[in-house]
Amino acid sequence: MTRPLRLAVLGYGFIGDLHTRAAQACGAEVREVSGHHAERAAAFARVHGIDTSSTEWEHTVAADDIDAVVIGTPNALHHAQALAAFAAGKHVLVDKPMAMNVAEAVEIRDAAIAAGRTLLVGHMWRYRAEVIALRDRIRSGDLGTVVRTRGYGIHAGWGPSGWFVDPALSGGGALIDMGIHAIDTARFLLDDPQAVRVQASLGHAYGDYDGRIDDDGVVLIDWDCGARSVVECGWWQPVLDGVEGETDIYATGGHARIWPEFVGGGPPSGYEHCALAMYQAQMTDFIECCHTGATPLASAEVGLEALRIVEAAYVASSPKGGTA
Repeated sequence: MTRPLRLAVLGYGFIGDLHTRAAQACGAEVREVSGHHAERAAAFARVHGIDTSSTEWEHTVAADDIDAVVIGTPNALHHAQALAAFAAGKHVLVDKPMAMNVAEAVEIRDAAIAAGRTLLVGHMWRYRAEVIALRDRIRSGDLGTVVRTRGYGIHAGWGPSGWFVDPALSGGGALIDMGIHAIDTARFLLDDPQAVRVQASLGHAYGDYDGRIDDDGVVLIDWDCGARSVVECGWWQPVLDGVEGETDIYATGGHARIWPEFVGGGPPSGYEHCALAMYQAQMTDFIECCHTGATPLASAEVGLEALRIVEAAYVASSPKGGTA
């Protein structure tokens, strides 16, 4: 019988909580949590029944009794923490975005390959039942050929604070935070084509923060399968046309969307935004791949392509313009 995977969680915020609950629901042992503030790390450990808390992530990822590391820290830390974990022979689940930029993401991927360890990037919408159901319907040919998709990465009446609005820690604003989910969801629904052209218009209109932090934008992607995707992203938007991750499919045989029950600017009855089930499905995939060496559904290449598109969108929306 395979023993339970022994995990360390880096980060004790919202995403760290979800990953920890998912891991414990899957039978993994979460042995340590590490974060910047000792009191918060200790409180997180007490809530989740974790034996050890720390402020020294370097020691945490190197510990002999840890098999895998879950990274749920600010984006600027993903690169260093993932490389250190692979150097210590650990498997890694890193939350999206994979890194601050494509160059860092490539180094993370290459380190995983060199170490012979599993790398899963936290694009959890790939594990949501409703998203998979629409992907399977498209695959069946029921809708004919997909011509265009329209995706949403929007918060209405709300936006984050703290490190999310510090460009040195986040690498951008609503696009890298929310839009990246909508981009990857569209790509998953289309069976993972490659982007051949990216155009974008991004701005900041709602929040009082650094001008490098976007809170409104539209991204247009041409895929090598012949379809194109429009992705709308933003914080503090006045209304929602679709819940986060929602995607409309316009095809030669009709129209479909992930949550067709969405009406009147609100989610469908019973909708749970960050449902634990998709994080648990993601964690199950991670654990199984750690044991078997298989490639996870949200692989390094998935994380890389999503980040390439985001980076290209930021370049295309700069004052110099251009497409990628």
